Amino acid sequence: MKVSVTGHTSGIGNSIFNYFKNKNYVCQGFSRSTGYNIDLAEDRNKILELSKDSDIFVNNAYSNFNDSQLEVLKLVTSEFFNQDKIIINISSRITERNSSKFLENYRQSKIELDQFCQSHSNMFPWIINLKPGLTDTRRVHQFSGSKIKTEDIINVLDFILENREKYKVTTITFGL
Repeated sequence: MKVSVTGHTSGIGNSIFNYFKNKNYVCQGFSRSTGYNIDLAEDRNKILELSKDSDIFVNNAYSNFNDSQLEVLKLVTSEFFNQDKIIINISSRITERNSSKFLENYRQSKIELDQFCQSHSNMFPWIINLKPGLTDTRRVHQFSGSKIKTEDIINVLDFILENREKYKVTTITFGL
């Protein structure tokens, strides 16, 4: 099986990439450090073109203050339409509570992702919308408070994928 992961070089994306690699999936990653910037339409189209034959697409990369992650999700969902494929979307638990003005743009973009996932929950491809709480990654090192580990996200994802014949999870929110 083949998996594509955006934002695969650090944080949650890196943990997911390594999870699939350790399960002997054929893995390809797309991130700024490897020449793919989801802010650019031409890069989003390249990612789509290179991911058409993937069985699983992980929509993880987030770009500050725009809807690039949502645009990637829309492109891949359209390409995978009516196919027995899986999209794993990384959203955030922040959508379920008020946030500071500093985080409001982030929260709003994740709400739009959630709404898109919800509106496509009864069709193919199967979209799994993961909404972890504050996660112990470089991106959020400046925030205080309890943080979950990326391994916790992998444990949740593993449970969903290993039990996909029993349960069809479309959205799961978790955190400390």
